[in-house]
Amino acid sequence: MKKISIILFLIFIHSSSYAGNWSKTDEVLFSTFTTTMVVDCLQTNYIFTHDNYKEKNSIIRNGVQSIGRGFIPLFFGSCVFGSWWLLDKYPDKGRKFVLIAFISIKAAVIINNKNKGIGLNFKF
Repeated sequence: MKKISIILFLIFIHSSSYAGNWSKTDEVLFSTFTTTMVVDCLQTNYIFTHDNYKEKNSIIRNGVQSIGRGFIPLFFGSCVFGSWWLLDKYPDKGRKFVLIAFISIKAAVIINNKNKGIGLNFKF
């Protein structure tokens, strides 16, 4: 049930991007960014289910210690929503460059995690 609620939450966040005056390119880039955030979220969940890995982000580490692993999708969902909110305020021309930068950073994190052997865990 948690997986379904997470997916519905992320779809809601993505669909809210259509409310502004976003170009089709912006919408595709934001969808790609959301996808990279979901993959990073699943990799982070994998880290907390295996003893041989340690999360480097202290915000996530402290949140999981105080709330539990349910903090992970909450953190990433908040990041996606916050990014959408900030990007909606951005001028149209600059939005593409910021989204490309976000996607590049997230892709680098995902690839780095994969090279270290970090997989995906869908069970929260």
